[in-house]
Amino acid sequence: MRYQFLLALLALPVGAQPPVCTGIARDVDARCGCVKDPNSKLCEMVKAGFYEPTDFSKMKSSALSMTGTGMIGAPGKSQTLYGAQPAKKTAVAARPRQARVVPLAHKDYLRFLHPNAQLAVGFDFGKAFQSPELVAALFDKPEGEDGQNKMAGALREMDHLWLSFVAPNDVVILMTGKFEQGVAAGMFYAQGVQPVFLGDAHAMMIGSETSLQVALDRLSKPPAAGGWITKRARQLSKDHETWIVTEPPVGTSQASTTLPAVRQFALGFRLSGEAGIDGEVVLDSEAGSERMAAWIEGMKGVIREKTAVGALDSLVLQRDGASVSFAAKGDSFLAGAPGKAAMNSDFGVEVYRLIMAGFPGMPGRTVAQDRLLAVKAGMQRDEILSLLGPPLSVSSIQGLETPRETWTYQIPFGRQLSVRLDGGVVAGPAR
Repeated sequence: MRYQFLLALLALPVGAQPPVCTGIARDVDARCGCVKDPNSKLCEMVKAGFYEPTDFSKMKSSALSMTGTGMIGAPGKSQTLYGAQPAKKTAVAARPRQARVVPLAHKDYLRFLHPNAQLAVGFDFGKAFQSPELVAALFDKPEGEDGQNKMAGALREMDHLWLSFVAPNDVVILMTGKFEQGVAAGMFYAQGVQPVFLGDAHAMMIGSETSLQVALDRLSKPPAAGGWITKRARQLSKDHETWIVTEPPVGTSQASTTLPAVRQFALGFRLSGEAGIDGEVVLDSEAGSERMAAWIEGMKGVIREKTAVGALDSLVLQRDGASVSFAAKGDSFLAGAPGKAAMNSDFGVEVYRLIMAGFPGMPGRTVAQDRLLAVKAGMQRDEILSLLGPPLSVSSIQGLETPRETWTYQIPFGRQLSVRLDGGVVAGPAR
């Protein structure tokens, strides 16, 4: 799970802006197609949604809760915590800040999970950063580029990170580590977020004030009997350093032309000892689980035929009613050629869909990297749509002698790639 996935936990998204179809924008913005010619093919694609920009506005309320807008220290309950100072802004001196500290008599941090959570995530960064392969997977570029050194510095202060989410906007993140240097806390302060420290500088939480108060109340009491999410989270946390458990709300769109709707999903990674992965998919019915298992078995042959790598051969399936459990031993699936081959295929698209189903507003349209790499110069527009489906977004320059478009697609757990079309014909491979 790459840097972009971590940003989904920690960053504030930006909403899409409507087009302004005047002046030069009328010619260069494809979304103005219906203004130029309501009967054109371009207008048809605009109406079909092909030219909509990436819009994270649906996450706005969750993001505001996640970043803790409006959090203030409770009177009489705050004390100075050295090292937890706000980041400096350009030409403005940072003012001392009182850090909010709440006593905590235990270290059973998973008590903070909401009993009716629809998404729970856990990272053990201490173990992850011991693996060069996993560090490379988390960061597409070397440290120091595009501000990633700041994020990497914050993550290196963390031992663990856990997230609890209940729709529509109850998001709480709890982190443990060594925060005395203030890199991680400073990153939050710079975004207007005031963490709540649990006892000292080795544990902190962020979230809306309402969500934090309720989470603190859960932390102060014995563990409560929670739902499927919290139970599976505790089970996986015992021997899996990284895990995600999700149960999308009823009615949540899970657009897929391949698989039945998934009701519950759990996935855990063991990075130490006997490395491997374990997971579970719960569907509507036994027929659904049979269909899911058959699809995975079919993908084993498809990937082997395409790549000459048995990427999924180590994956062992077991059906039990409406659920399908799966497991793979060894670390090759996590960091080696088999794992890369699997994630670059349509299998990776479905895994990404299952994981991101718990994050409202996240891009749902993803394309397997091996499909994008199959794009060749000279292919027609209809061939691209047949191979890749509609793009995540399109930018267009219509004022040229030969109209030019750039179609952008999202790769699961990775970056975005673009395909350029001149006059409806692909000009070169995806980049």
